[in-house]
Formats: sequence, structure tokens, C-alpha cells
Amino acid sequence: MGWQDKMKQWGGGDVSFLSEDGECITFCVIADPVLIKGTFQKQETQRIGAPVVTADGFTLLTIGKRVARRLAKYEKHFKEWAFDLIRHGEPGDTRSKYELKRCDFPDIEKACLAKAKAGVPQEDIDEAIKAASEIASG
Repeated sequence: MGWQDKMKQWGGGDVSFLSEDGECITFCVIADPVLIKGTFQKQETQRIGAPVVTADGFTLLTIGKRVARRLAKYEKHFKEWAFDLIRHGEPGDTRSKYELKRCDFPDIEKACLAKAKAGVPQEDIDEAIKAASEIASG
């Protein structure tokens, strides 16, 4: 049994963050965003949980409001495009920049769209939202 199978068995939610310089995720948006409130360095924070699928499957991508607003501009393309989100900034850098663009690789885009079309059970999304809220709360 591999990592993914074991984590599905053990639970904990599928939550993704970009935390390293140059880290990238390719995804398709599959559901409406959720607001995730938490604390960071004793400050109240608000992040957006975006239910997405990658070529590997479902995850709740946790992003900032600026990135979410940029992504929202492409809402009419959510069922036909996959997106690349690339982080530019060192770990812990609160001023990191994020590059958002349509995926340049048709095979990866096709794989993501196939996963999106297959759907994700609402229970999986709910579990990921719960896990993200717990993570954000410390």
C-alpha cells in the first residue's frame, strides 16, 4: 500500500499549500471556494480553500485572497482549462508572488479535466475543509 492509499485510509484531509520557491501545482477547479479562518504569528488570517483536482486526484488548495481573485477571473473556463499556480518566494516570505496561468501541457490538462469530470464525493471535500480549518487554527 502506497502513501496515497495509506493517507486515504488514515484520514486527515487532502490539503495543499505552496510553501517553497518555484513550487507548482497544476489543477482544475471543481467546486465553490470556502473561507478558512485561522491564526498566523498571533494574527487572525483568512485564506481561501479551493476544491481542485490534479492529475493525482482531489485536494483543497489553500491560497490567499489575491490569488483567489485572479483565479475567479477565469471562472467561465473552469470546466475546460487546467491552471498552473507557481510560487515565487522563499519559505516563510509573506511577500511571495504567485504566477497563475493556463497549463501549457495538453496531456496534463487532459488528465486534470478527466479527474474533474469524474467528480469528487462531497464528503471528501467536507473532510478537507475541516482539516484545513484545524490546520489554520493551529
